[in-house]
Amino acid sequence: MLLPRMFSYGSILMTLCFSLASVACDSASAESGSPSGSAPNGSDPSGDGGGRGIQGGTAVAALALSSCIPAVYALPLSIGNSEPFDVTLDTGSTSIGVASSSCSGCDVEPKFSPEASVIDQGVQAKSEYLTGRWSGKVYEGEISLAPQTKASVKFVAIQEQENFFVAQACGSKSGSVQGIIGFGPASGAIRGTTGFFDRFVAKSNVPDIFATELCDEGGLLWLGGYDSAHTTAAPRYTPLLGGALNYYAVHLANIAVDGTTVPVGSTRYPRTIVDTGSSVFLLPSSAFTPLTKAIAANSKFEALVGEGASWFDNPDGRSCKKLSTTKSELDAALPPLTLTFGTGAAAIAVRAAPTESYLANYEGQWCSTLVSFEPSADLPIASVMGAPVMRSNIVIFDREGQRIGFAPHTPCK
Repeated sequence: MLLPRMFSYGSILMTLCFSLASVACDSASAESGSPSGSAPNGSDPSGDGGGRGIQGGTAVAALALSSCIPAVYALPLSIGNSEPFDVTLDTGSTSIGVASSSCSGCDVEPKFSPEASVIDQGVQAKSEYLTGRWSGKVYEGEISLAPQTKASVKFVAIQEQENFFVAQACGSKSGSVQGIIGFGPASGAIRGTTGFFDRFVAKSNVPDIFATELCDEGGLLWLGGYDSAHTTAAPRYTPLLGGALNYYAVHLANIAVDGTTVPVGSTRYPRTIVDTGSSVFLLPSSAFTPLTKAIAANSKFEALVGEGASWFDNPDGRSCKKLSTTKSELDAALPPLTLTFGTGAAAIAVRAAPTESYLANYEGQWCSTLVSFEPSADLPIASVMGAPVMRSNIVIFDREGQRIGFAPHTPCK
């Protein structure tokens, strides 16, 4: 399923299995998966990252991210002694794939060429996404994200691809990223490969926690915790849902805006995927329609955009408008979203500013990030919280505590 060049579904793997026999999966055995969701949740006044009581400021590494077109994020990765590759940060998949020098259809530079320290595993692997696919040869080598952030990982050198490498700008660079690094659960790794963060945690014995701060012009990825100096309040946590074997799923119960509350998760489709690799906020039409109507009914939105809810209904890239209004002025004028996770006493409410949820700046225009879809047996999820709405908070992937945390962030620098 392809979206316009400014937004793409990115990384939601078609090989996620979803526990359906009709989906052919090339990922590792899905016997373990996430626990049943009995992990702690709700507010965490101590600000600790979960697990061993690690405090927020104890992250072992803070890695700079580049912002790509728009609301997709990349970071440099080296293999052995190679020059760095720019790879997309993706919490919706687990394995690493980089363009191989033998790939004739990979119009990117640099490309990976095996060196003596990298071992050919003698097997092929493939991955399929909603917007593209690739296949290649599996190698094992030392992957470095920073001088002291290394692990031996089995990865894929991409030899063939379709609609995976697309032209985009990342930070000050133009062209395209040269690959992808997955930070999803170990069970989501493509057969024959391993996940970098799983290997890094095992090697370094750091807390099994990472966190993101996604900004309009870059961001940070913390390993082993997060930096509480970047937060304005303690994080609040919601449990990961059981049975979500290959991705991080939470229960997004509803979204409220300007006095209207719209249900999202349902009994049949309770899971919302939290995915840095998706550059949209994907919502079921049953939520998309009333939510966009409520936003459009706001008098200040009508004064600025003036097209009603139909402005949101153009997934071909026309849902953009040039405004003289600044980001801070838009956030002051327009209604924020309130996302409620869980139900009853365990429910938490997370605020998302307009320009960090349903609007994103793209080439001097403000564009809608909301995209409608129909949940089905082929895509049995409630929604996808992609990078646009993840910009609203520091998001803490507490894999030790089997929970996701949200903490309001200080202004991005």
